[in-house]
Amino acid sequence: MKTIVYIGGFELPDRNAAAQRVRNNARVLRSLGYRVILVGASRARAYDRAVHPADPGDIDAQAWEIGYPRSRGQWFDMIGADWPLRRLAERGALRPEDVAAVICYNYPAVAQMKVARLARRWGAAILADCTEWYGTRPWTSPSNIVKNLDVPLRMHWVNRRIDGIVTTSPYMTDFYRSTGLPIVEIPTLMEKPEGEVPVAEAVQTPMPLFAVASGFAEGTRAEDVHDRIDWILELLDGAAARGRDFVLRIAGVDRERYLSVFPGHAALLDRMGERVIFMGRQPRAELLRRLQASAFAFVLRHESRVTLAGFPSKYSEAVTYGTPVIINALPSVRAYHVEGRTGFSLDPDDREGAVKALCDVLAMDPQAVIAMKRYCRNYGAFTAQAFKAPVSDFLSAVIGKGNACPSIA
Repeated sequence: MKTIVYIGGFELPDRNAAAQRVRNNARVLRSLGYRVILVGASRARAYDRAVHPADPGDIDAQAWEIGYPRSRGQWFDMIGADWPLRRLAERGALRPEDVAAVICYNYPAVAQMKVARLARRWGAAILADCTEWYGTRPWTSPSNIVKNLDVPLRMHWVNRRIDGIVTTSPYMTDFYRSTGLPIVEIPTLMEKPEGEVPVAEAVQTPMPLFAVASGFAEGTRAEDVHDRIDWILELLDGAAARGRDFVLRIAGVDRERYLSVFPGHAALLDRMGERVIFMGRQPRAELLRRLQASAFAFVLRHESRVTLAGFPSKYSEAVTYGTPVIINALPSVRAYHVEGRTGFSLDPDDREGAVKALCDVLAMDPQAVIAMKRYCRNYGAFTAQAFKAPVSDFLSAVIGKGNACPSIA
């Protein structure tokens, strides 16, 4: 059986969005007959230049992890090394002659070049999974210094000299199209939960709403926040002024941290009172429970290179778990959004129109909400099965039909 190695900074089994993406992509690769080895990173481990067994979660894959670098020396060692692959071979976790491809997930540029050299020596293809494109960060920590130097090199030079590219958005696909390399575009996939979509809590009065905030680290500026919780609150404040009732739960940030970024919203939050509940950081299981118990989720983002390059995992997660999404016109989700079925779109720049549209949503009949939630749960656009054929074609183009695995599904 041919092997594909997936390596990057994801924290297994599901401690960050990167791990969720990689694990679901691994499901696609397994369905095509490949043995999959995941090599992630763990903040709980010391950086000791060794690979350690890791928990792959509920997927049929072998998993390993390395320690997370902390010092400047460790960061510079990590960004220029191919030793994780070499350690796997030394431990007998893989046989070089069985490796068909190595996929580098947002991997440091110099390290990716060295991994590419090693993979080609083994006769394997080298691929990049590109899901992000961050701008310059403050030069205040070793990780920021490394990333500021690394990202331009990786995006403009290294990724153009490999065998194929996995993207997650039209923006990134268009950026690399001129290379002539094989490209496959895969949004953030999600495994469907079992059972019927729960609806009892979602049709309670007042209407339960849900949003997840990310990017509110200490020192974050308002213009750097991707998930526009401020837009959501301003629109809901307008809806409340028109007599609509709701309860919005916001996970991922507490009230104090939110106001440190948007201090001008103190009066707005006081005015909205118990209609807004800040949950702070929560375990993933609790997030999914609250998500499913909500009538609608929000994913509002401004357009920037960062948001255009990626795919909002919050969108595919909400739809897969049976919760329609209120979005603005995000190019990355346009191909998957079904107006009135998977959610509703609004234009935050047209505040009057957006508030009116939101009022209409908040006044929906419970049976109409239930119908949308059931449609979302049955909507299969983000399953591994939906991407089996395009990934198979991509791998045949990259690896060659003679070396690609036949499907086992």
